[in-house]
Amino acid sequence: MTRDGAKFASSLLKIAPSRFLVVATGLLALAIFIVDTATPFGFAVAVLYVLIILLAASFCRRRDVLLASAGCMVLTALSYFISHGTGFVEAPLARAFMSLSAIGVTTLLALRYQSAVQALRAQGALLDLTHDTVFVRDMNNVITYWNRGAEEQYGWTREEAAGRVTSELLQAHFPEPLEKILAGLLRTGRWDGELVHTRRDGTKAVVASSGR
Repeated sequence: MTRDGAKFASSLLKIAPSRFLVVATGLLALAIFIVDTATPFGFAVAVLYVLIILLAASFCRRRDVLLASAGCMVLTALSYFISHGTGFVEAPLARAFMSLSAIGVTTLLALRYQSAVQALRAQGALLDLTHDTVFVRDMNNVITYWNRGAEEQYGWTREEAAGRVTSELLQAHFPEPLEKILAGLLRTGRWDGELVHTRRDGTKAVVASSGR
């Protein structure tokens, strides 16, 4: 395969999943509308439109999520008018309002989630710009984030380091028992000291470590 052919194939692989998700989400919305309109269920079928909002939030931009939300609200109202006309039918109208409220609240939460994810990605990008070694561990000492500086320092890629126990991966030697260090970290919120780590190639690295 030529270089241009490889680039074209790669672009198709990136575009195809997005288009598939758009089509699948649209078909799901249509199915919910049909069921909500054509079947006399005694519960708010339109509440299922929250699935559309959650799916849209996973691969759409903010504007598109808002459009999806507006579309779901229009379908909810349209379904009510097709089924009950302009008359006031207490139980179905209450279910419609409940569905509209659920769609609105889900949209708000989905947009807040998107903003938080974007902020985290921006912070991660900034951490990758520094040559300092930065990695994040959970309370079980398992690596959850590994920046480019850590890749250069130790030789393991981000994918290889993620999910590994730090002390096992780096064969760390601590100046005092790890339990004591963790206890102090939890008590004061920080720990500073000197550690000896082992790189992927077996060489030792003495590092000034700062834990937060």
